[in-house]
Amino acid sequence: MTTLWFMPSALHAGEPVNQKPAGAPNPGGMVSLGGEVGAAADASIKRFSAVPYDSLAWLRADLTGEQVSKFDDKYGRKMRRPYKNYSGDISGRFIEIMAMNSRGSYDIHPLLKDLLAEVLKNQRPGGYFAAFGVIDWQQPLDFKLKGKATMMPGLWGNSRMLCGLVEACRAFNDPALLECARKLGDFYVGLLPRFTDPARVSEYTGGDTYASGYVTCYFPAMEGLIKLHELTGEKKYLDTAAKMAEFYKSFDRLPIDHSHGMLCNQVSLLLLYEVTKESGYLARVEKRWSDLVEGGYINPAGGILEKCRVQNKKDEGCALADWLRLNLELAQVTGKARYRDMAERTLHNHFLQNQTSNGGFGHRVMFHDKGGVYGFKGRSREATWCCTLHGQLGFVDLRSHLFERTKDRLTCNFALDFTSSNEGKTVVSKILPAAGPGEVLRQSIRLGGTPAAVVLVRKPRWADSVSAIDAAGKLLPVVEKDGYVATPGPVSEAVFIYKGGVYAENRRCVRLPAGPVAGEPCVLGYGPKILATVKTTAAIPSWPTTLKKLQAQGLEPFNSAMRTQDCRFVCPEDKP
Repeated sequence: MTTLWFMPSALHAGEPVNQKPAGAPNPGGMVSLGGEVGAAADASIKRFSAVPYDSLAWLRADLTGEQVSKFDDKYGRKMRRPYKNYSGDISGRFIEIMAMNSRGSYDIHPLLKDLLAEVLKNQRPGGYFAAFGVIDWQQPLDFKLKGKATMMPGLWGNSRMLCGLVEACRAFNDPALLECARKLGDFYVGLLPRFTDPARVSEYTGGDTYASGYVTCYFPAMEGLIKLHELTGEKKYLDTAAKMAEFYKSFDRLPIDHSHGMLCNQVSLLLLYEVTKESGYLARVEKRWSDLVEGGYINPAGGILEKCRVQNKKDEGCALADWLRLNLELAQVTGKARYRDMAERTLHNHFLQNQTSNGGFGHRVMFHDKGGVYGFKGRSREATWCCTLHGQLGFVDLRSHLFERTKDRLTCNFALDFTSSNEGKTVVSKILPAAGPGEVLRQSIRLGGTPAAVVLVRKPRWADSVSAIDAAGKLLPVVEKDGYVATPGPVSEAVFIYKGGVYAENRRCVRLPAGPVAGEPCVLGYGPKILATVKTTAAIPSWPTTLKKLQAQGLEPFNSAMRTQDCRFVCPEDKP
């Protein structure tokens, strides 16, 4: 077994957001998460110390097409190695998350440097990666050949590899890696006329193999192209992404059979907006967000299914991480409260509930009826080839969006445990238990090695009020503005007190101020957590009610024990 060298939950953070490349974490420090979320993040990164991530052959097989072991095609085996035709997918994802966690050191994982060498060795003359030989991209698409397709899966894998190469270039400043990334970017530039040809639309829409389709395999390359433009300053990569985004318009519809691919495309459109400031890109993403939430594609726990449909049998950790990172970046770009509220809901409820006992991510089986998802079954399966990797990306993005620091202000976006350190300057956020009537939780924020600052915390949707006391316990006359609560002046330490109670919502995340409506299903919450029961169902309670009363009925805030149990969060569920 290999040893993974890392600081738990750590990545670069601290530079003002408007100075960072689009979609990149804030450099210049280290942030570690604590509490329940921190434990999940640590379990996630530690997962890469074990089988199968301790096998170089396993990691590179989508570059070489090699047989890794006799268990390559065996479901349930730790060394199972599927999807080699998704060339660059696993290897690219692995490079991306390791580079983003590396702090500039190859020692983040003992196989990282070797894998990067394999990438350089296996790049095709055309700039792309293909595990099973050279591909003639001008031939008709082969995505109808179930299990044997190379073109569409290859495009998907190359899109993840491009993101990985960009992050490796940022982390390690290696000219060979930069040249490799440029060659891959140039491959997509040269491929543009072939895959955005209006005369071939019938060919593009002729696939019937779920994730091996044109819409979800070709367009995700926009993300890497935009990031490559930010890295190199070369406009041809941005122009290619923009032309792809324009052509994507006529294909971008709901429902679709691959949430992960669709959300990668939405992330790309948002990055295009950040770089170009063209409002049309942002409008498209915000409309898609509304359509997803209002249409029931997003369930009350804040998650999305593997297939972007209201009803489906399972979720996917990749899509959950994408939904989380899309909301985090939308909040940063727009300042709108609903996006951080959704990111918080997704994180505390569906995202953590998808995590497997070994720290990985994968597929959780759903309870669903005509209204959508109403609970999680205890059955889940890790997907080492995608979800465990992409799940870690969710924690990477979360850490880079926790707070922003300027000379005289510290803005904290989430009530979470975390510590940030940067050259002797620290920010420590600690979640404390409630200590008075009506309190949900307390958040202590301390600044060390740095001048005092005005401290702002977000007033979340679940809080009726947020007040503050100083280090001596004296009430501070806070100022509330634009969804944030601020200390009246610079402080080095303050404790923020979040008050609230049980709240009710319908199945579309819409608050019911008067409580549950007779005869209609509802969802109950307390703080950032949705309440769930491990019983067969839960009756709609009399209103108003308290957390203590609901706990007596078997309803509890989502917790780690529920990840292996059948649990329901809609009471009662609709009939199928």
